[in-house]
Amino acid sequence: MSPKDIIHNPKGRPETKRQPNEDQKKDFKCAVEDTPGLKGAWKAGLQALRPEDKPHIFVENTSTSRLRGSVDIDTALRKAYPNANRWDFAIGYQHTNRKEECVYWVELHTASDSQVKVVLAKHAWLLQWLAGDGKLLNAFERNFVWLSSGSTSFTPGSPQRKRLAQVGLLPRDRRLTQTGTNFRIMNERR
Repeated sequence: MSPKDIIHNPKGRPETKRQPNEDQKKDFKCAVEDTPGLKGAWKAGLQALRPEDKPHIFVENTSTSRLRGSVDIDTALRKAYPNANRWDFAIGYQHTNRKEECVYWVELHTASDSQVKVVLAKHAWLLQWLAGDGKLLNAFERNFVWLSSGSTSFTPGSPQRKRLAQVGLLPRDRRLTQTGTNFRIMNERR
């Protein structure tokens, strides 16, 4: 312990500085703000989403008590990772039946056979980033969601969807709808 680690309490007695508990999980907003490259990227509600992307996401309860904010990951990390296949968005949500907040990692991208490799590369990049600089956000319960930004050219039982499911890209409760155009965040999480 160094001298700078000692403080004096109001009664003049020395005590050690209290260090923040590294294991203590932060809330979504604090985790975003404390993540390298994301300072200032947190937005209230779905404000981080581009206007053309907002209609694809439906949040059952948009009150600030449940919807914890959003981040445009792609834009925020463009300078730090200019040549990477960056993921699009993170959305924080507090479900009524969960104690902890959840993060939905949402990628809006063309859903065609030729784009599966691109989205898998984006997913691999995201996992690598979450293991490093994004470690504070990696602590949250999460779903990785690929939403089609247009029509979907492969069927639910196709090899492409099976490959995506193997890496955790399709929510088990099929929140990626049959048409691939909408995503619902419900109050209760299954």
